[in-house]
Amino acid sequence: MKIKGFLKMFWMTLLIGTAFGFVLNLIAEPQYVQDQSVAGYVVALTYSSTWTAISLMGFFAYLILHRVGLDLFRGAKLWNRVQVVLIAFALFDGIYLRGLAFGFDRMPLYIGEMAVLALVAFLVARAKARETNFTAFIPTMFLMTVITLIEWIPALQATENRGMLWASLATLVMCNAYQILMLHRLQEVPAPSR
Repeated sequence: MKIKGFLKMFWMTLLIGTAFGFVLNLIAEPQYVQDQSVAGYVVALTYSSTWTAISLMGFFAYLILHRVGLDLFRGAKLWNRVQVVLIAFALFDGIYLRGLAFGFDRMPLYIGEMAVLALVAFLVARAKARETNFTAFIPTMFLMTVITLIEWIPALQATENRGMLWASLATLVMCNAYQILMLHRLQEVPAPSR
């Protein structure tokens, strides 16, 4: 990918993610709109841009991790198996560790959140595989589940407010989905050899 493509994806992700997250934060915290104070809107904008920036960092960290994984496991076959195990482990941890931290009485809620995340990840991975090839399915699932859950950890530690948690998760998912679905469109196509 050339620097022009990288910058285009970076700025578009920042713009789309911040706008999307801003709207979700206003919906999650209607007090911001009811007060009609500039401070409330600034807080909502700050939250959304923060989650977008976390998504950008996580995405580029994932690109490095994926390349290292391919080299470390000597190809895609074993690396894909490792990613499947890590996906299952991350989804389990998303349920169990939150139960340890906040109580097991909300277990159906935690299971529901992970089921929604897995479903969205599956849909994005299927779209990516259709647009490129089937080998992109597992890496996309890995990004959309494991990396998104890692990016979501600060929100899980900071609040138990359902609306704010869903707003942060939706912003992260939107940004990660946009980035992974745009990546192949911005890459240079090698010239055919003679």
